[in-house]
Amino acid sequence: MTTEAADLITALRTLHDALAARALELTPEQLREGSYDTEWTVADVLSHIGSGAELGLVRLRSDEEDAPTAEESAGVWAKWNARTPEQQAVEAIAVDEEYVAALETCDEPTVAGLARQLAGLDLEASQILAMRVAEMTMHGWDIAVTFDENATLPAVGVPGTFHMLWLTLRFATQPYDGELRVRILTSDPDRDYVLEIVAGETRLNPSDKNIDSTALDGELQLPAEALLRLFYGRLDQQHTPPHKASDDALLDRLRALFKGI
Repeated sequence: MTTEAADLITALRTLHDALAARALELTPEQLREGSYDTEWTVADVLSHIGSGAELGLVRLRSDEEDAPTAEESAGVWAKWNARTPEQQAVEAIAVDEEYVAALETCDEPTVAGLARQLAGLDLEASQILAMRVAEMTMHGWDIAVTFDENATLPAVGVPGTFHMLWLTLRFATQPYDGELRVRILTSDPDRDYVLEIVAGETRLNPSDKNIDSTALDGELQLPAEALLRLFYGRLDQQHTPPHKASDDALLDRLRALFKGI
């Protein structure tokens, strides 16, 4: 398989192992606590991760381009919803282990078969894998921060999550009638971007080092993992690390644009 796909599968293994170590130690009471996603308990988040892994296995093992079908997906979700929180936790870790282990032993043609159409786009296998990395990274944080308010995104998940950010921003941005251009400098890793919202389209591109500051609406400096949480609606004031902004209102303005996904 390609180096990119192999690296993403390695990231999925690390993310799985970390989640398993945390999830299997949770008490029945902790499983029923509300996660960072206010609509889901901790067990609900694990159920979502588990159903995603099960559907990933269906896709991996099927020769049909449309697998899983809408009917198959609905059946999987119904099965997971019917489980107790304790069952959701144990089964989620078990099926995600099965999914990651299957990916680790796949040959290149099988991995390539993960490619699919989504939202009218043809996504390659590496992009599908990167979406799973982002899912594990963000929902793993939803659980971790429930019990540790200082939790940050695991570093291993940051590159894969950035990889599919162009697609995430299509769905994560609230409707915005005007234009916005903000320079964003990140640490861990150090990067220089310009966030643009123009004609209803949101883009994050590498910055031109000679960019005219008068063409910008502000500048923000923060860790890369915090920038990802901003785009995913997970950077409220309580969970914002030290940062620098060109004006006090800039970060609140951006928070209002990215309500979560």
